[in-house]
Amino acid sequence: MTRQRLSPLLRLAVSVGLLALLFRWGGADLSAVAARLRGARPGPLLIAFLLYAILGSLVRGFRWQALIAALGQRVPVARTTELFLVGTFFNQFLPTGIGGDVVRTLILARDGLGRARAASTVIVDRAIGILMLLAAGLVALLVAHDRAPVEVAVLLVGAILAGVGGSIGLLSAHRWRARLVGVRLVGRLATAGPIARFVDAFAEYGPRPLALSAAWSTAFTGLLIGANVAVARALGIHQADLLDWALVVPLVALSSLLPSVGGWGVREWTYVGLLGTLQPPVSADMATAISVLFGAMNLTLAATGGVLSAWRGSVVMPGGEPGPD
Repeated sequence: MTRQRLSPLLRLAVSVGLLALLFRWGGADLSAVAARLRGARPGPLLIAFLLYAILGSLVRGFRWQALIAALGQRVPVARTTELFLVGTFFNQFLPTGIGGDVVRTLILARDGLGRARAASTVIVDRAIGILMLLAAGLVALLVAHDRAPVEVAVLLVGAILAGVGGSIGLLSAHRWRARLVGVRLVGRLATAGPIARFVDAFAEYGPRPLALSAAWSTAFTGLLIGANVAVARALGIHQADLLDWALVVPLVALSSLLPSVGGWGVREWTYVGLLGTLQPPVSADMATAISVLFGAMNLTLAATGGVLSAWRGSVVMPGGEPGPD
């Protein structure tokens, strides 16, 4: 079996397996979770949907647009928001070897930016989004360090150090490439056309577009934390306040990067594990219900992206016309 076919099967197995473990040995009961979902208050759920799905999608469109503009490409925010939704469709509904970020890259490349530079915008966009989430978690940790369990603090600090180090490495990669030019074999690889264009693209992001993208990402972080608060209120969870959610949300967001289909399984276990550390702890049923509601919002965004993709013919698969590199 080829790697392209094996990868989606593994991700599907991870999601199904983790969900099965959660309901068998993780403390969550399927009927209890269903009862929590039926009893959720619609008012706070509508607020959560407005914050996360509607305003959050638009803000992420602005964040990505700022980075694309830094490379001299003018793309309307309606288009960047559309492509974000199309990418969400691929992440949620199609357990293929082609993730949503790859699809966004291919479409933007076809629009004229080229694969190497388009890929750099998607990578920097995701990196800035994660960094601003982690920054919010760091602030909450400094303010409420006595309320954060040791394991949560360690995970958060470790993620912050890794995120900052990785981002610095990306944005300074062009300097390392220049030093490798004279190294045998490695230098030849570093100067290869596509790799050189990909690495050099990171040098084009000046302070202004990075700061603008970070500002939009900070806004999205606030919306995401607010949406979590609203979902918790809808389910009757009151022991977690704003600072608690600022600690929890970044780690939940990071968990979505792990192999799975649309974060299913991984996200549920992360909510259960982190919310179970609160005093008093949030039950596994309640934590799972929160995750399912966020999963439902993601499915709504993905369905919208699927409709847009079919209507606009957005998707370009490998082998299509990618635009100049």
